[in-house]
Amino acid sequence: MNNYRFAKFNQTQQINIPVEMTWDTLGRGDAIDVYENEVLDLIVNPTEDFEVTRYAHKMYGQGQTDINYQFFFLPAVNQVTASTVSDWVMSYTAETFTNKEIYYFANSFKNSFFKIDFYNSNITETQEIRATIIIPTQQGNTVTSNIGTGLTVQNVEIKTPDFVLDYVGDKEGFFVYWLKNPTYITETTFYMSAKFYNAKTGDFIRMMTEPQASLPNEFNFDKSKYFYYKVNVDYANFEYDVTNLFNVRVGTSTNPIKWYEYINP
Repeated sequence: MNNYRFAKFNQTQQINIPVEMTWDTLGRGDAIDVYENEVLDLIVNPTEDFEVTRYAHKMYGQGQTDINYQFFFLPAVNQVTASTVSDWVMSYTAETFTNKEIYYFANSFKNSFFKIDFYNSNITETQEIRATIIIPTQQGNTVTSNIGTGLTVQNVEIKTPDFVLDYVGDKEGFFVYWLKNPTYITETTFYMSAKFYNAKTGDFIRMMTEPQASLPNEFNFDKSKYFYYKVNVDYANFEYDVTNLFNVRVGTSTNPIKWYEYINP
């Protein structure tokens, strides 16, 4: 401590003491506003553009836009280990449905459908699903068959799992509904897998891109290679196309997307 001595005068004296004084509350109001904004960002999802739009099948050939799917099943009487490629048939009768059930759209047939899933990867252990489309059995091309027996037999047209989807006619499953803004999820390639839901048996049947009879080993194979096609999304034009894993385009009228029933051992 320093001691100071001041002479006494008969007039008022003033002493200026240069002591710095900073109030602790200075700027605290602004800090609270900043803290509130930080907390709100943590507890409230940030504004993102989740608007969904439809993507159409990219044009090919002479201005064609249709996308073609064909599904093949192995009749229960065939053993996969003793089968040939031709044993897989494009018919619902191989899935226990009768011609009569198909023709009259029995509930068991009408409630069956194909489920097409889109994943971010073809690695089952780490993949995440991105979108799904449904193809109902009420769509599809027809073939001539017969129902009834004896004198009551009659020729009828029944549905087959052979689909030509486009803007008009059979169009359920033609469009892929996906995010309009590519900045949130930047992926442009998805991996397509397929399953068939059989409402008659209550089972989901997985499909693959090749019949098991064409593989060296019917059950021991790389599933990442035989369960998926690639879907390539064009954000700029709102279109998509489908290729196999070797980047050969499929889904056209001359090269349909072919799926074959997978028989689990």
